[in-house]
Amino acid sequence: MRRYFITIALFIHSFTSLSSQEKLHLTLDDVLTLAREQSLQTFLNQHYYMVDYWAYRSFKADFLPSVNLRANPLGYSNVSRLRYNSLTQTDEFVRTENLTSDMVLEVSQKLAATGGTFFMQSELGRIENFGLNNFTQYSSVPFRIGYQQELFGFNPMKWLRKIEPLKFEKARQEYLESVEDMHIAAVRYFFAMARAAVRQETASTNLENNNNLLQIAHNRFELGTVTREELLDLRLSSNNAAIVLQESNLEYRETKESLLNFLMLPIDTDIEIQLPNNIPVTQVDVGIVLHNAFANNPEILQLEQQVLESKRNVEQAKTARHFRANVNVFYGMSKDDGDLSRSGHIDNVYSGDFNNHQRISLGINIPILDWGRNKGHYEIALSQQQIAETAAQQSLQKFEQKAVTDAIAFNIQKARVESAALSDTLAAESYELTMARFRGGQADVLRLTSSQSAKDNARLQYINTLSEYWESYFLLRRLTLYDFENNRVIEFNEMEL
Repeated sequence: MRRYFITIALFIHSFTSLSSQEKLHLTLDDVLTLAREQSLQTFLNQHYYMVDYWAYRSFKADFLPSVNLRANPLGYSNVSRLRYNSLTQTDEFVRTENLTSDMVLEVSQKLAATGGTFFMQSELGRIENFGLNNFTQYSSVPFRIGYQQELFGFNPMKWLRKIEPLKFEKARQEYLESVEDMHIAAVRYFFAMARAAVRQETASTNLENNNNLLQIAHNRFELGTVTREELLDLRLSSNNAAIVLQESNLEYRETKESLLNFLMLPIDTDIEIQLPNNIPVTQVDVGIVLHNAFANNPEILQLEQQVLESKRNVEQAKTARHFRANVNVFYGMSKDDGDLSRSGHIDNVYSGDFNNHQRISLGINIPILDWGRNKGHYEIALSQQQIAETAAQQSLQKFEQKAVTDAIAFNIQKARVESAALSDTLAAESYELTMARFRGGQADVLRLTSSQSAKDNARLQYINTLSEYWESYFLLRRLTLYDFENNRVIEFNEMEL
């Protein structure tokens, strides 16, 4: 419901001209919701994922039966060709002129287990010869089945079936990770404006208080209860407060515009943010953090992918060193109609007796002398595999240490927030008491200035600590892709994209 309220408020803000604009109040949850729905980063995240999605769809489609039609509807030739004349036993140029057409319909299927390709074809050809012997000839292959296979060679399809699904699952996890990155960015923009708003409010209050205290100090200076040095200190504080107010106004404007740009809101939107007054998660279980970090983080899949790719490269380099062979087998039926004495008819090539259409070929490739090139490629691939496995093991160890450290660091955030909130309250009360004592002549300017500085620092420290809690929380979500508030794994919903 909050989301719809924001949308309606923005609509009213954008399309109505009111003499007094009402501020749009945004909580941290509102900012996170708007970021997920309409920020530029959301748009980019979706399209980055769609690139990986269609790449995976293309990979899957490559293993499904494919149907292709290859045709050359029209080909005209009028050239001199070198032919052998069997009567004179000489080569001579013969002028030929003809019109050709051909078409092949093919259905093929790749076999990942073997790396071969099975196919079925149907072919039709036509040639019309011009000149002294003007005739038309047809040729057909009603069906031809065949199989192509490389023996003892590298089978890339076997490795694609292992690596591509892993890459796609990593892409899904990377999308969820990018959403958490966007949450972290939203938190930073939100609290940057919160800090600027507090500085602006504090600077305005301090300037007003300093001006009032300066008037009191003037009266007390005439009575002799305030020294000239103290009066000058108050004047300096008042002047500095005016400068700080100007700087804080500029900082507030910059941070506000940055937040509006991030949320894709109109730059003239008048907003006011409200700090969260509660923290949803106070403690996390280190075991749950470790389990979900290893189960859901795309960095783990990236390490697996690197190891698999290194093993694939080793096998590819190994097979290149040894004997390889290619087998091509074709079988089908064919028929021709038409010759020098008469023209053929297309009906005849699909009726009557057919001739067998057979072909089998075996090609071999035996490395004899390559001066150690293939061996060098194999040794390089083997070393890279060992490096990848060692690096993966070390990265897993560092990853585990980081997960434990982040979990422990988050578990102290609640105490830090409560301590900062208490310091903020005490410093504000202390300042009010010191100001009252100064008005009554019981505190000097130095004590008042020190109390004011402590109050301002305590307020900013509370904002910073609150910001660190939320950033730490979403960093932990990014690491584990786990919702600690609802105790469930963050699920990928492809339908939303």
